[in-house]
Amino acid sequence: MAKEKEMVTKEDFLDEKKFKVGKLIFNVIFWLVIGILLFTWIMDYVKVRNNEKPTFCISNKTHKFKDGSVKECVGLGYKVYTYDRTSMAKGSEFVPFFIGMKKSSK
Repeated sequence: MAKEKEMVTKEDFLDEKKFKVGKLIFNVIFWLVIGILLFTWIMDYVKVRNNEKPTFCISNKTHKFKDGSVKECVGLGYKVYTYDRTSMAKGSEFVPFFIGMKKSSK
C-alpha cells in the first residue's frame, strides 16, 4: 500500500502564514508592553530612592492625620507612599499595588 500524499492547498498555506503573522504581531505587542512597564517601574523606583517625586502617577491622593500626612501615588502596578508624620520616620516607600501604607507606631 502506498501512502497517499497530502496535498497542500493555497488556502492551507495562506492560513498558516496568517497564523504566523498574527503570532508575531501578538509577540511584539506583548514584549513592548512588558518593556514599557519595566521602564516605568525602574524609572520611578530610582527616582523614589533618590528622594524625588515619581514621574508616572495615575492618581495622587493625600491622606491627612492629626500628626501629618501621607501622599500616595498610584502607578502601573505599584504605589509610592511619601510619609510626613511625626509619629513615624519621614521618607518614601515604593511598594507593589496590593500593599497598604504603614500604620503609625503610636
